Amino acid sequence: MVEEDDFQWIWAVLSGFNKNISFNDVIKYKFPYADGNQTTWKNPIDLQHPLASVEIIAWDSTSTVIIGKEDGLVDQFLEYFKLAKDLEKYNIGTEES
Repeated sequence: MVEEDDFQWIWAVLSGFNKNISFNDVIKYKFPYADGNQTTWKNPIDLQHPLASVEIIAWDSTSTVIIGKEDGLVDQFLEYFKLAKDLEKYNIGTEES
């Protein structure tokens, strides 16, 4: 779908799972959501889906939020994308918007 269409995610949560987690296990839980979910902007930061390893949140086409269980993933993202903000710092007001 991403390769075939030119589209924009406005409100979405894309969750990534370890390959040993089955689809049947994934659908046992409530699906993550972006629109109206204020927990994104409150610490402590946590993944919405309990089995996910990473979540990419498209927030109203103004922000893209990446939350990962492994600190290294987030650190690599922050290192590569110099304008990215640390969400925990942003949420407590120590990181400028």
